[in-house]
Amino acid sequence: MPFLHVNGTDIHCHATGRGPAVVMVHPPFIGSSVFNYLKHDLSRDHRVVVFDVRGHGHSPPGDATVTIPIIAEDIRQLMDRLDIESAYACGYSCGAMPVLEALQSAPGRFRGAVLLSGMSELSERLSRMQMRAGAMLSGVAREAVVVPVALGNADSRTTFGVLHEEGKLGDARRCREYAESCLRYSCTGRLSRIDHPVLLLSGAEDQTGCAHARMLHGRLRESEWYKIRGAGHHLPTKAPDRTSAVIRAWIAKLEGRDAASAFAGLDGLAGELVADEADAAAREGERL
Repeated sequence: MPFLHVNGTDIHCHATGRGPAVVMVHPPFIGSSVFNYLKHDLSRDHRVVVFDVRGHGHSPPGDATVTIPIIAEDIRQLMDRLDIESAYACGYSCGAMPVLEALQSAPGRFRGAVLLSGMSELSERLSRMQMRAGAMLSGVAREAVVVPVALGNADSRTTFGVLHEEGKLGDARRCREYAESCLRYSCTGRLSRIDHPVLLLSGAEDQTGCAHARMLHGRLRESEWYKIRGAGHHLPTKAPDRTSAVIRAWIAKLEGRDAASAFAGLDGLAGELVADEADAAAREGERL
């Protein structure tokens, strides 16, 4: 992966593939390797960009405090450096927050967004407690933060090793700042201002993630929400094939691409997806 000088610091990034651009954003305490499966699959027909947030993975900490708005600006300037005029932004878990911020701060640069187990704020008590504990421990007991995050996202020993080593490279101060910014951030009241199409993907077994997605689906102007059967929170590593298939079909539909017929459409994935009961009832009411 090369380093690009972006927004006053060096950012470790990797761009691969050709086609509609997809920029992926990871949450605190982990690096861009969490997207390895999705990057490999989607880069067959998309230009996929992954990067390590300042002070995470291989990206140096830089001089500026890490906040959600500064990550959003880093995304925009990274696209400038890569000559990407417009892209789909994809955020995983709390990585959805910089994506939502970027849609509002630079709306003309994005064609849409994909939120994987994403949220517009950390509203529930347990998640806030876990994030606060991670922020507090990141500087004094690094392994106590990195190991659980890597283990939770790992589908194998090999994946755990990659995520663990990458997590240990992070700068404790910048990881704490990213976590603290996630605790402070909320754009829930501004969601109705977003005009872009947004794909919401949740694991059907992730109750908290589904609650976030339901709220987002109700407030965003243009969104589609799908739950992946049998999956939990960690979609990029534990349900990557189904996740990339839904992303591919959704983008192909928006792009009106000739290649769309070469892949299973959303209807063809129906067996892998779980319909939301409220949405299903609403659609049934519309037919009556």
